[in-house]
Amino acid sequence: MRHVLLFSLLFCSLFLNGMCEDDDENDQIIGGTLAAKGQYPYMVYFRNQATGRLFCSGTLITPSRVLTTAWCFPSSLSMIDVTAWMNTVSLTPDVDRVVRRVIRVVRAPDYNPVTGLHDIAIITLDAPVFSVRPVRLAFGAFVNAGNTAVVTGWGYTGATQLSTFLRHSPITIQPKSLCVSSFGNTNFGSQFFICAASIGVGSCSLDAGSPILLNGNQLGISSQSRCGGGEPVVGVDVRAYERWIVSHL
Repeated sequence: MRHVLLFSLLFCSLFLNGMCEDDDENDQIIGGTLAAKGQYPYMVYFRNQATGRLFCSGTLITPSRVLTTAWCFPSSLSMIDVTAWMNTVSLTPDVDRVVRRVIRVVRAPDYNPVTGLHDIAIITLDAPVFSVRPVRLAFGAFVNAGNTAVVTGWGYTGATQLSTFLRHSPITIQPKSLCVSSFGNTNFGSQFFICAASIGVGSCSLDAGSPILLNGNQLGISSQSRCGGGEPVVGVDVRAYERWIVSHL
């Protein structure tokens, strides 16, 4: 059974050409604090230049590649007006921002939007970015339930309070059984996912594609959540896709 995040994202994909409005009250990093400028320079937000709207996030992993979810880039989405913004904590233009056009999307070949399996994609930019430090991927990392990770993202901090600045929050890695029971999806117990949750912390649709960081390295990609503080966040485990990621860099 898919939850509200996937439904809302699918609706946007089918009827709004993938571009959700950033005034949706469910789009949020809940319980977070403002990130410092330069703290996460590799954080990317994807923007529809025609509407000026943020619709998903990602991370710069090489000078010309961005890691995100496959869901964020359905085959129906035109790349003509999609840009990737990075090296900024603000959704509004600033002097340090770096902007590139998206020219290619490679989705995991077995991606299934119904089950959520293999929700991962690599984006190619129209020109490399050498002024921004890419994030390191946590290939080979050993992770236990109880480890403290970090989630980041833009969006609402509550029902009516929109933050236009990047926020981050600590979150605890949980047993996968928590996400299985919370979402009724046994796939979330597989090696392809991680599960994280903390009281008062949450994420939602504008945070899809954002990283789950462990010791500063990217362990997961935020894929699914229920848009509320304390609800589990399902992340795609990048360690399960090391060979696929490396083959597309």
